[in-house]
Amino acid sequence: MKGYVSHLITENEKLEQELTADYDAAHAPVSHQQLLALQLRGDIDELSVCIHDCVSLVPMVKDLPADLLEEAGRILARQQAMGIRTVSFLNEMSYPCRLNELDIFRPILLHGMGDWSLLDMQPLVSVTGSPQASPQDVSIAREWGKKYGSGHDGQESCIVVGRLADACDVAAMEGCLDADGHVIAIMEVGFDGVAMEALCRRIVDEGGLVISTKWFGTPSGRNLCPCERLMAALCEQMIVVECQQQDESMTVVKEARKLGREIHCMKPIMHDISMEGIQVLPDKKTTVKKCERIFEWADKPYSIVYKIIAVYLQYERITCSGLIDKLKALHIATDPYGSVHSLMTDKGNSYGRVFMEENGFLVFVPELRERIEAIRGKFRV
Repeated sequence: MKGYVSHLITENEKLEQELTADYDAAHAPVSHQQLLALQLRGDIDELSVCIHDCVSLVPMVKDLPADLLEEAGRILARQQAMGIRTVSFLNEMSYPCRLNELDIFRPILLHGMGDWSLLDMQPLVSVTGSPQASPQDVSIAREWGKKYGSGHDGQESCIVVGRLADACDVAAMEGCLDADGHVIAIMEVGFDGVAMEALCRRIVDEGGLVISTKWFGTPSGRNLCPCERLMAALCEQMIVVECQQQDESMTVVKEARKLGREIHCMKPIMHDISMEGIQVLPDKKTTVKKCERIFEWADKPYSIVYKIIAVYLQYERITCSGLIDKLKALHIATDPYGSVHSLMTDKGNSYGRVFMEENGFLVFVPELRERIEAIRGKFRV
């Protein structure tokens, strides 16, 4: 009964949000259709100037061609039929208040599918990185997403905000969803884009939100409000897994700094930006050691550890003693017993804990299974 009542409360809140948005749209001095028609005509610069003065927008829409208005109407009707809501900066009660910090750079129109109430909840956190991030960095981003999705260090869970075009962001969002958390995803394309379609559907189905500044059918190359700026405005805290000087990750950091967001980096940023106000996360030596070595070993086929893991992967189930016997038969390692057991502990000068015993068989430790599976093909006997 309690769950049913909670469901009714949630549905009533969503209905109230929709009614408020409809009221706002109906009573705004300029309609969504007219604003979209202005965007279709390409009046972006004029809109940026007029964004402080709503009255000055009125004369701009008087000379809009009928065909542009009709096209805008068709686009909005199609989006509405798909369950996509649109809000404008004129809708004070339904427009995300955090985006007002962008001043004249805030989006004129925002299109979204899912639970819009997430935009006004706290806390919102982003986990991001470079488009050229290594598999290790992507795995670390996924772990951060899981931590925030489930809550960590005794804190409540956070809503993870990310871009659907970035590997680290996507991994963090997937990790958050895996931990039953909520996600706000930002698309660089309109809702007719096929990229990440399965993930978008999963985000919406699991109570999240997918948003875009671009409408259905937006021509490629129309950069209305960069995803990096949008993400920096929405999040309160940012975790930067890896950052390169000449890519979007640096843009995200700079935008977040302008807005006074709390920024944490996995490693110092040694580029054209000072570290003032940016905190470097403490090095979790044991975890990072294991992560780094797995990827390092995968690229060293002549190392003992590479050979041990490669032999192990040839068998579905094998005991510790069974693996040692196989290594002896193949003349791998001068001390097979010591080498295998060095991969079962983090103590002293060991290789690092990669294996553990489970029901009498040797298995990878849980935190490394996904990472090893992702690079399994690199380990060959």
